Amino acid sequence: MKITLRQLQVGGKLSLEECLRMEYRMTQGCVRGKDFYEGVRAVLVDKDQSPKWDPATLEEVTNEVVESYFKPLPEEKEWKAQL
Repeated sequence: MKITLRQLQVGGKLSLEECLRMEYRMTQGCVRGKDFYEGVRAVLVDKDQSPKWDPATLEEVTNEVVESYFKPLPEEKEWKAQL
């Protein structure tokens, strides 16, 4: 939720190309983390509907964690516009 809030705060001020680059970075951040896979496990694999998020609460999500989803990627992994 904190990442989405940050996305909405920043995205309205960006061009389409900048928004797409931001979205790509966010997606890469989600795939790097454990929570995406934990959500898939809880809903699709084990179907227990009980994901064990890390961190477990919003209060535990630091600003540093949120900002890590928006940092530029290494040049070879950055999204290249083909608009």
